Amino acid sequence: MKAALNRRLLGVAALSLVASVTLAACGGAASSGSNQLGTIAPGQLKLAFRSDDKPTSFVENGKPAGFLIELTEAMAKKMRLEPSYVATDFASMLPNVRNHTYDSAAFGTLVTPPRQEVTDFTKPVSFGQAQLISRKAAALATVDSAAGKTVAVTRGSELIPLLKEKVPTIQIKEFPNIAASANGLTAGQVDGLFTGTATTSQLLSQHPAFTATEAITTAQTAFPVAKDRGPLKKALDDALTAVIADGTYTALFDKWNPPGMLIPQELLNAYPGMAQRPAHGGS
Repeated sequence: MKAALNRRLLGVAALSLVASVTLAACGGAASSGSNQLGTIAPGQLKLAFRSDDKPTSFVENGKPAGFLIELTEAMAKKMRLEPSYVATDFASMLPNVRNHTYDSAAFGTLVTPPRQEVTDFTKPVSFGQAQLISRKAAALATVDSAAGKTVAVTRGSELIPLLKEKVPTIQIKEFPNIAASANGLTAGQVDGLFTGTATTSQLLSQHPAFTATEAITTAQTAFPVAKDRGPLKKALDDALTAVIADGTYTALFDKWNPPGMLIPQELLNAYPGMAQRPAHGGS
C-alpha cells in the first residue's frame, strides 16, 4: 500500500512538472510575441540622427532637437513606443539600420535605387530640395554654373550622385559634417557647398559672406527600415500618415523652418488634404 501511495505521488509530481513546463513555454511565447513590430527593444524605437543639421536635427542643451526629432517623437507616440536617439554620421546610417543597430533614423533620406537595395523606406517624409552656397566674392549663380568647380558635400550624402548626374564635370570634395563643409568654403578650399534648403538658410544667417542659388528639387525623402521588418514599416507608415492628417506635421514644419519656406507641393500631392504652412510664413 505504501508503494502504491509513492507511485501516485510520483505521478502527480510528474504531471505538475509537465504543466509547469507547458505554462512556462506559453508564457515565453506570449512574451516574445508582445514585440509584434520587431523593434530592437520591446516598447522602444531606437533612431539614428544627425547632431549637426540644424534645424532638421541637432543637439540643444545636451538633448536631440529639431524638426525630424519632434516629428519622430510624435510618430512614436502614435505607435505607443518610447523613442531614443543615437547620434551618427550619414555614411554609416543605412548599413546600421539594415543590421538592426537602429530601428530607423530621423533622417530625411533621399530614396534611390542603390539605397533600396540596402533597406526599405517608409512613405515620403518630404521631397528633398537643395541649394548651392558660394562666397559672395566668387558667387555661383546657378547649380549648373558649378561645372568644373569643386563643391563640398557631407560624406555619404545622397546629394553626391544627384549632383554628379546634373553637373557631370563637377568635382566633389566630401567633408565629415556641415560645419566642416562651411569652414572649407570660408577658407577657399572649395568653390561651393551643396546642401538642403533648411541647412542653407541656417548657414546664410551665420555667414554674411555666403550667398545661395535658387532651390532645386532632388527626390523623395523617407525614413529607412530594415527589409525584414515589414510590420515596423507599416506601423511607421501609419503613424506618419496620422501626424500629417491631424496637422502635427504642418505645425512642426512651421515651427522649425525659416520664414518663406513652404512644404513641397509634391508632398501635398502625396497626401491629399494635407495642410500647407500658414500664410504668415513663420511662427
